[in-house]
Amino acid sequence: MARERNRQPAAPHPLTRIAPAQRALTVRQILEISGRVLDFAVIAGEAGLDNEVATSELNRPGLGLAGFLEVFSHDRIQIIGNTELSYLNSLQPGERRERLERICHFPIPCLVITSAYEIPPELLEVAGAHEIPVLKTSLHTSRFMSRMVAMLEQEFSPSMTAHGGLMDVFGMGVLLTGESGVGKSECALELIHRGHRLIADDVVILRRHSKTTIIGRSSPVTKYHMEVRGLGIINVEALFGAGAISDEKIVDLIIRLETWEPDKEYERLGIEEQACTIFDVDVPEYVIPVEPGRNLSVLIEVAAMNQRLKNTGFNPARSLDEQLIRKMQTEQAKPRKPKETSE
Repeated sequence: MARERNRQPAAPHPLTRIAPAQRALTVRQILEISGRVLDFAVIAGEAGLDNEVATSELNRPGLGLAGFLEVFSHDRIQIIGNTELSYLNSLQPGERRERLERICHFPIPCLVITSAYEIPPELLEVAGAHEIPVLKTSLHTSRFMSRMVAMLEQEFSPSMTAHGGLMDVFGMGVLLTGESGVGKSECALELIHRGHRLIADDVVILRRHSKTTIIGRSSPVTKYHMEVRGLGIINVEALFGAGAISDEKIVDLIIRLETWEPDKEYERLGIEEQACTIFDVDVPEYVIPVEPGRNLSVLIEVAAMNQRLKNTGFNPARSLDEQLIRKMQTEQAKPRKPKETSE
């Protein structure tokens, strides 16, 4: 089964032209985002709550407290657990203050105490004098660090805004893209009516969750709302119920809707898979031409189910191609009967 080669080169995908946004968080913003979840309490250094945190990595300053400051990651949140606090309590007050002065001389964003041991007064005094916030949490060190890193990675992961709609179709996160007016919202509305869930309409915020995962969610301003030409703004949750919406979803598939062009050759076989690259992550992509009479919602449902099948390692088009090749090879290998000669 030969694939036609006379195809028009694909136009650059609009998602590839959007630059990721960079971000830094202040200690005050971290308290607002996760202060209740991480059980934070500010016990000193309130003047430094606007200090910025620009990395999701954490640091335990044990070696720094011991005097080794040649390699000290001062730009990270510093975690003081049982080990560090036990060491500080073992020092004389004068030496303890001296060690803390050397540490707090660096521009540290904040200190987080995860230990239940008694906190030396010198720690609070020195940190307050250098405007370094001291936060106290009741969580154990390992549990706190895992939760803190997860929160910071989510906040610091590269993100961008895409024009389109994001749906949960049969458990697959389907991102609908295309030019304005091509029918993305109407198609999403039909999918909602067929029992699928809306994540975002018109404005989709995409962020890289890992090296292989892109997560999409709605803007807080337009959450659960859709704009449908002729109807205006509708609230999907109010009309269809809580089961018709979701907060975020992994983007498993991109479907680009475009107006049908009679002279353009569209995919007919599906042997070679297409992909769109977002933040160095390749996401499978289908291009579906829009024409009166085509049931786009059914096509998108089939595309989602077909991609789930491909994710298991089975490609129907390739399987059929291999069967045809084997059949042709078998026919060619059969011995030919000699032609009968007439007397």
